[in-house]
Amino acid sequence: MPEFFEKYFTQKKEEKEKSPEEIKEKKALALAEEIKEIKERMKKEGETLEDYQKIIELAHKIENLYKKEIIGWKKEGKLTEEDVLVEYKATGFVDAVNFSPEGDKVLMGSVDGMIRVVSLTEKEKNGEPKVLIEYQAGGPVLTANFSPEGDKVVIGTIYGMIRVVSLTEKEKNGQLKVLAEYQAGGSVLTANFSPEGDKVVIGGDDGMMRVISLTEKEENGELKVLAKYKVRDKGKVRDKESVHAANFSPEGDKVVIGGSDGIMRVISLTEKEKNGQLKVLAEYQVGGRVLAANFSPKGDKVVIGGSDGIMKVISLIEKDEENKPKVLAEYQAEEALRAANFSPEGDKIVIGDGDGMMKVIG
Repeated sequence: MPEFFEKYFTQKKEEKEKSPEEIKEKKALALAEEIKEIKERMKKEGETLEDYQKIIELAHKIENLYKKEIIGWKKEGKLTEEDVLVEYKATGFVDAVNFSPEGDKVLMGSVDGMIRVVSLTEKEKNGEPKVLIEYQAGGPVLTANFSPEGDKVVIGTIYGMIRVVSLTEKEKNGQLKVLAEYQAGGSVLTANFSPEGDKVVIGGDDGMMRVISLTEKEENGELKVLAKYKVRDKGKVRDKESVHAANFSPEGDKVVIGGSDGIMRVISLTEKEKNGQLKVLAEYQVGGRVLAANFSPKGDKVVIGGSDGIMKVISLIEKDEENKPKVLAEYQAEEALRAANFSPEGDKIVIGDGDGMMKVIG
């Protein structure tokens, strides 16, 4: 399965040698060619509503390539239900919610073992957001995230398995195609792609954060572990710490983690302490477990959510009166917040709670 990624990243390397404008133009031309092919098929086979919807979707992607800019999170203070833009009710706890790279869809994972890709632009007849894709992971899904290109997802389950799954390819049985797998030492509580999509960072109930390569293997054939960070236990079995959240920074040189010790940490992947541990660059203590932690698109803020049901937007460049990272905004949910993430533009946040509710706040 890693052969897929080797071919993919050879192409990515060639793209990096081009200017951003050349890469943008190449993507736009590919989308325009796809529109052309749909129109030609419509002439031969007849017109359908799905064809027109696909053309509109592709046209929006071209438009976003040229007008997209990072606006950034602007709201401050207490947020209320008036700030909620979209809602979708799943079955059971929603442990994972994340925007697609274009910001027009949300990926959800819940304890019913299902991941769902939900549209933020299309609705069902009953007015609910339209579910575009479903995949049964075979166990409660604790984490699910899009790849940078939006064509793959990484999924982690209670049984310790992470899978990279294609959203565009299927197996003969109709299921989405699994591109890579890694068995961790315990439940996978968080898993996210690197900015280039060639690595994933995972965290679990063993208290370990791991950065795993999708293109390199160990001698035993398993995917190669590139970096580790262990959250220190309190000494008792019942106090064993877990890593509930782990995400790359936009540059891929740092990760933010959060766990059962109630501390959000920003960790360098390029610098180490004298004891050989990866260097901790920033910390923030909350009043419960940190269940979600993500960087903003600019990397200057993080959004966290926890067992106290409070979503907080925290600055990494401003300090409060006690010299702690400054809290810019808060939102009190009715249940524990198990997921929280910025939109690609940074002006909205999506959250998921223990009551099965997904909310977009902006």
